[in-house]
Amino acid sequence: MPKLTQKEYIVKAAKLYGLEKVEIDALRKHLDGKQVNDFIARRCGVLYRLYEIYKSKDYNEHIKLDEDGLINLNNYSFEKSKKRLGNSKIGEFWILSSNLDAYLATKVPNMHSQIDSKFIGISRKNNFLLPQLAKQMGLDATVYYKGKYTNEDGTISTHHLTKNFLYDEETLIQGNSIVKDNPNKKRIHLDDLLQETDKYIIKYYKKYELPKEELERTRIEIRQGLIKQTIFNKIVFNENEANLKWGLIKQADNRLRLAPLYSYDYCAGAEPIGKTYHRTVRSREDIETFMLEYGKEVWFRRWIDQYVLKASLNDAIIGMQEETGVTLSEEEKEYYQFLIDKMRAKILSVCELNYNKELVKQVQQENLGDKILRARDTISDKFVGIRNFVGRLKSEDSDAR
Repeated sequence: MPKLTQKEYIVKAAKLYGLEKVEIDALRKHLDGKQVNDFIARRCGVLYRLYEIYKSKDYNEHIKLDEDGLINLNNYSFEKSKKRLGNSKIGEFWILSSNLDAYLATKVPNMHSQIDSKFIGISRKNNFLLPQLAKQMGLDATVYYKGKYTNEDGTISTHHLTKNFLYDEETLIQGNSIVKDNPNKKRIHLDDLLQETDKYIIKYYKKYELPKEELERTRIEIRQGLIKQTIFNKIVFNENEANLKWGLIKQADNRLRLAPLYSYDYCAGAEPIGKTYHRTVRSREDIETFMLEYGKEVWFRRWIDQYVLKASLNDAIIGMQEETGVTLSEEEKEYYQFLIDKMRAKILSVCELNYNKELVKQVQQENLGDKILRARDTISDKFVGIRNFVGRLKSEDSDAR
């Protein structure tokens, strides 16, 4: 592929770096010689430095993992930028390499003031493991990598790095600009979230005069995607489902799509300390309630059967090792296996009870012995293993207590 011209490179780099539209317009005029702007030239000085490296004859500097599964930033020419962060509380800064690879750097969860000390290790591993589990469930998910940089004084800084998931001319619209979080309420009702998002999409597509068939397809895809993301958050025990943790992507042609899952720090039991965190609910927060509601829809049952119930923690661990170089200790494997098995059992229970609300209530509220075995006769013979399932669920609950 031929290299970018100076103008193409500088303009693209400026967008990735986080310059505003008015600044980029002025930059174009400056590069075209139509309106010389020394201020813009100075502002983009770091980008010109990267361009000189980029255009060198022997240039080949794509960011990649080293043999230890690390992105060692000392091996690359790059610039840091906080300009793209906006009001985001997730990232610390952006990294822009000389080849225009862009990565968001997030702080490694290691502060006892943020997370209970016994969950810090789990919180760190979440960013590497949970995206692999999400991908098995058919969800688009950002993958994090280990990154480090050694300063001139020998100080080593460590970060979690995730590659930019926006293409040229795309913009992330964070969920909290569509549905406002209420700092005084810890519950976000999914129905309200879906309705507000749907209103936003309708208004947006009308504004840009996009085809009606495109609008209907987008409404369906984003609604189903938000429901899937919410179910995934329940499966991995996401302790903070605030609206800044999801978003829509405005594409170059002005169409919308759901952004991939991102930010897994406060999952798998790692709760934020001293912060107001949000839960997505329906009438209740438990996963059975969500399963019963959306189990009425054919697409949802198909997704649960074909993806969710077939997801494998072992395959996720292997995928994590191959893609990020991160491994789990035996203790960590057992911890994740306990959590995932426990939630999978609840999902399986609703499926095996054929999404029957009354039977599910029996499982939730009463002694699970003989009544479940009698209830078995009202469902398909293929669920003869329900005795073992119920026994396992009781055992897990006993162990947890």
